[in-house]
Amino acid sequence: MKVLITGAGGMLGAEIAERFRQAGHLVIPTGRKPPLVPMDITSPQQVRVVFDQYQPELVIHCAAMTNVDACEHRPQEAYRVNAFGTELIATHCQRIGAICVALSTDYVFDGTKGSPYHEYDLPNPLSVYGRSKYAGEQAVQALCPRHYIIRTAWLYGIHGRSFPHFVLEQVRAGETPTVIADQIGSPTYTADVADCLLQLITTDCYGTYHLTNTGPVSRYEFAQELLHLSHLPVNLTPLSMRQWQTPAPRPSYSALISWRLEWAGVPPMRPWREALTAFVQQLTSS
Repeated sequence: MKVLITGAGGMLGAEIAERFRQAGHLVIPTGRKPPLVPMDITSPQQVRVVFDQYQPELVIHCAAMTNVDACEHRPQEAYRVNAFGTELIATHCQRIGAICVALSTDYVFDGTKGSPYHEYDLPNPLSVYGRSKYAGEQAVQALCPRHYIIRTAWLYGIHGRSFPHFVLEQVRAGETPTVIADQIGSPTYTADVADCLLQLITTDCYGTYHLTNTGPVSRYEFAQELLHLSHLPVNLTPLSMRQWQTPAPRPSYSALISWRLEWAGVPPMRPWREALTAFVQQLTSS
């Protein structure tokens, strides 16, 4: 299959590009920097030209403005990228008959449920980032019937910097990282998202899916396990969300579960500890 990936230079996009190539797909990686195929998702002209030139059968839309606090400071830019850019991608997928896979986030939820969110829970985003991503979801639903909306969370992986990299670097430098102890979520290994997507796109069971490693966990407990697996001293300073002052509000409990993966015949993603173990092993061997 001919697969176009937006944001292919990012942590998730690069992983998806690599896994889909290994699976035998023809991958068209797009982004703003060489050697990627140049495409600004907010430029109607560029998007049309690239879609017409490459005629993808499947588009995996990873490009986004993901800095949550920057979105809060620059809401117009956040909506331009996360909503308008997604509208363009969905529109051109429908125009040329491509399937649209749009990546979204746990931040579409407000965190007040107190237990993991499934695909049929109603979003209520707290931040500009969450609202702009939810607007993108709604555009995909309205503009391109053959779609998969993929909500994931707390991503980490080999391609690019993420929370585990930050913790490991600080501890190895002899510092004591400060980690939120009462924010609960679903840390997710990018390699597992890519592998799950490879199975999901073969089902033709379109709609919204939660793709995360299973099991809710606090950032603090996740960091503890990371250091334990890395054979480093577990030297962390816990912090509460009340003490953590940021421009954008975050949901305190945004763990996700998937009901629809099982119904579509796709196995659930592995538990977060198993995924983290695999990540640490890959870091060690690279």
